[in-house]
Amino acid sequence: MRNFNQRFKLRDSDRHIRLLYTLFLLLMLAGFTFSFFWAHSMTGLSPQGIADHYRGSDATFGEPMSFRELAEVTHFHLFTMPVVFMILIHVMYLTNASHRLKAAVTWGGLGGVMLDLISPWLISYVSPIFVITMLTGDTLMTVSFLIMMGIPLYEMWILQQPLMAGKHSSPG
Repeated sequence: MRNFNQRFKLRDSDRHIRLLYTLFLLLMLAGFTFSFFWAHSMTGLSPQGIADHYRGSDATFGEPMSFRELAEVTHFHLFTMPVVFMILIHVMYLTNASHRLKAAVTWGGLGGVMLDLISPWLISYVSPIFVITMLTGDTLMTVSFLIMMGIPLYEMWILQQPLMAGKHSSPG
C-alpha cells in the first residue's frame, strides 16, 4: 500500500480534489449523524435503554436479541466499520497534523470500532454493565471522527497557502 503521508497533502491539491474529499467527509458526517439519531430512537442513548435493546425488557415487551440477530448485525458492521475508518484515517494522514495526533486518532478510532463490535455480545451474554464498553467505544469513534473530519476540512479550506513551494492552484 502506498504511503500517502510523504508527498501528497490535501492542502496542495486543486479545488476539485478538495471538493471530492469534502463531499466524502460530509457524507460520512451525514451517516454518523443518522446513526446517532437512529441509536437515540432505539435506546434513548441511556445505559438502561441500550441494555434493554440487547437483553430485552419486560417493561417494553422487547425480546432479547437472538444469536442470529447479533451475528447478522456484527457481520455487516465487521466489514463496513473498519473500511470506513481506514478511509477516514487515510484522509487524516493526508494532512500536516503531527504523527502523534495521527497515531492517537488511528488507535482511538479503530479501538472504538472494536469496542463497539464486541459490546453487544458482552451486553447480551455476560452483563448489562458492558453498556459502558459500548458507550466508551462510541465516544472514541465520535471524537476520532470529528478530528478526522475537522483537520482535513480546516487544512483544505481555511489554510490558503500550499505546503509545496512554488505550487499554485490552477484556475477551474
